[in-house]
Amino acid sequence: MKKNLLYIFILIVFCLVGVYILVPGEIKISNIALTPCIPKNITECLRDQSTWKRWLPTDAAKDYDYTLTHPFTDGAEIELSKRGTNLKTRMWVIPSGRDSSAVEWQTSFTSSYDPFKRVAQWFEAKEIKSNMQNVMDNLLGFAAKTENIYGFRIQRTTFTDTILAAIKFSTSTYPKTEMIYNAINQLKKKINDEGAEEKDFPMLNVRETDSSHFETMVAICISKEIKNEGNIFISRMVPMKDRFLKTEVMGGPFSIKNAHRAIENYMNDHLLSAPAIPFEILITDRSKETDSSKWKTKIFHPSM
Repeated sequence: MKKNLLYIFILIVFCLVGVYILVPGEIKISNIALTPCIPKNITECLRDQSTWKRWLPTDAAKDYDYTLTHPFTDGAEIELSKRGTNLKTRMWVIPSGRDSSAVEWQTSFTSSYDPFKRVAQWFEAKEIKSNMQNVMDNLLGFAAKTENIYGFRIQRTTFTDTILAAIKFSTSTYPKTEMIYNAINQLKKKINDEGAEEKDFPMLNVRETDSSHFETMVAICISKEIKNEGNIFISRMVPMKDRFLKTEVMGGPFSIKNAHRAIENYMNDHLLSAPAIPFEILITDRSKETDSSKWKTKIFHPSM
């Protein structure tokens, strides 16, 4: 009987020692991730708490409260709380390559001397780590979508049709739809007369040189070169692989202008320059559809 009690006592001692060995005095929690997103987009999502409801998962917010306490240029300090337990956490965001980021989110707390509480805290730490991972995954997924940051879905693509039949003209105001489609119809007739084929919808670039001077270029991709004639000329585009930034927009001039501005902001954030002029592809025939809210336009910006 005494031996059994001794064995039980030794077993208890070993269990207690094991608790103090396996569960450290300071419990550290750390989550690390790589994401295809520049640091600025992540830190702006953290800084702007009005966007938190868009990326903070409801199941995580139900279990824990997350509050921004201090934003930094390379991350933020976030307070995590549940049932009277408050933890200060710190998230670091650093660049990893040209268009990616490495993110680390960590916290720590002192474990209890009470072995039973110590074990309970160890299990709670696992739950906290899982919850933080869920929140971080949602944040990074949100920040990586260009439509959440710039208002439009921006994609990298390659423009493969390189032979263009084009017309240029100048106006003192933004060119009217009739003028644009008059130029398009001239191109279509010339392409047909020369036995070439159109390979895409008409292209448009309007450049405002000053408040009373607009330079317009209208073009159509064609299957072969044709003769220059009058104001119609042939232009060639360099087929740069994955160097065109593309988005699509439904709407009139205001929406199209916002889409151009979104791509320009994207280029600035990603340190890209423009080796050539941007252009629009007019999917909707604007000469037939007078409601500009129904216009569908693809926008391309070459980038280097």
